[in-house]
Amino acid sequence: MTEPSPRAPRPGDHPTRDEYREQARHRARYSQYSGSHNWQASDKAALNMGGPPEYTQQAASLMLFGRAVSDLMRVRILALLVEEERPMYGQELAEHLSVTPQTISHHLHILKNGGLIREERENAYRYYSLDTENIQHLRETLFADNHFSLPTRQEGRERVLGVFFQDGRLVSIPKHRTQRRVVLEELAHSFEWGRLYDEREVNGILKQFYEDAASLRRAMIEEQIMLREDGRYWLVRPQAGPLNSGG
Repeated sequence: MTEPSPRAPRPGDHPTRDEYREQARHRARYSQYSGSHNWQASDKAALNMGGPPEYTQQAASLMLFGRAVSDLMRVRILALLVEEERPMYGQELAEHLSVTPQTISHHLHILKNGGLIREERENAYRYYSLDTENIQHLRETLFADNHFSLPTRQEGRERVLGVFFQDGRLVSIPKHRTQRRVVLEELAHSFEWGRLYDEREVNGILKQFYEDAASLRRAMIEEQIMLREDGRYWLVRPQAGPLNSGG
C-alpha cells in the first residue's frame, strides 16, 4: 500500500523541532549586536523575520541607518540638532518642528537605534544630540570601503574579463548581457577605428579569441559595437584602451 504524501504545512501548524532550531540559529546571529541597543519591536522583526545567512553586523547597521534617514521628519530633526549645535530635549524639538511630543519620541527612538543621536538624562528631562563619535564610526565602517564594498566599474570589468578570458582566449560567450558587453568591447580593441573590414577579415580576427567567430560577429552587430552594410564591417566608435585580459 502506497503511503500518502505528507501534506503541506498550514497556517496555525506548530513548528517542527528542526524549524525551532533554525529559528533559534537565526535569532542568535543578531543577539550579540542587538543586546546593546534599545530595539523597537519593528527593528527586531526586520532583522529576525528573514534574510540571507551571510548577514553581518555591518549589514544590520546599514539597515538601521537606512531606516533612520528614510523619513523627512527624522532628517529635519538631524538638521535642527546640527543647526542648534547643542543638546535639545523632546518637548523643545516638538515645538520647533510643530509636531506632538509623541511623534518626536517615535522618531528619536529610530534615530537612536540608527546610531545617529545620543540620549542623556538630566533631572526629569531627556536631552538629545548628534552622536558624532558613532557617526564617524559609521562613516568609516559603512561608507569608506568603496561604495559598501561594491566594485567600481573598472574593477567589475576586470573581474568579468578574468573569468571569461584564459591565456588570451575567450572561454565562453557570457549569457548575461552586461558581461557579454564587457567581453565584446574588449574584443573590439583588435579592430582599427575608421577601417572597413570584410566578413573574412572580421572572422579571422575573432577566431584568434574564440572558435565560433560567427556568434561573436553577430553579437557585436546586435550590441552596435560594429555596423555592417554591403558586406563591410566597421567600429561604431573608438574604443578605450584594452584591459589586461590574460587571466
